[in-house]
Amino acid sequence: MFLTHLSLKNYRNYESETIEFANNVNIILGENAQGKTNMMEAIYVLAMAKSHRTTNDKDLIRWDEDYAKIEGKAMKKMGRYRLNLLFQKKEKKRNATILNSSD
Repeated sequence: MFLTHLSLKNYRNYESETIEFANNVNIILGENAQGKTNMMEAIYVLAMAKSHRTTNDKDLIRWDEDYAKIEGKAMKKMGRYRLNLLFQKKEKKRNATILNSSD
């Protein structure tokens, strides 16, 4: 399985970001404190439904925002999947969705 698309909304230092990945080597470059680690953490959170850096989901939400959203598209031999995670400050539980998709 590989990730083809990642979309972040109000996630850590990202207000809004969309990234498309190729089915080979992808290199993420940037200056210090620009969000490379946050992007890698978002991929981990999307896969595992928890962070390796914090146990508090509210830490994943951008300052002064009420929610954070991570969306991804993944390909596997058996098809394509849409993955969605929503974190809300007012809710204790995260909302996760995995859909088999044709797009």
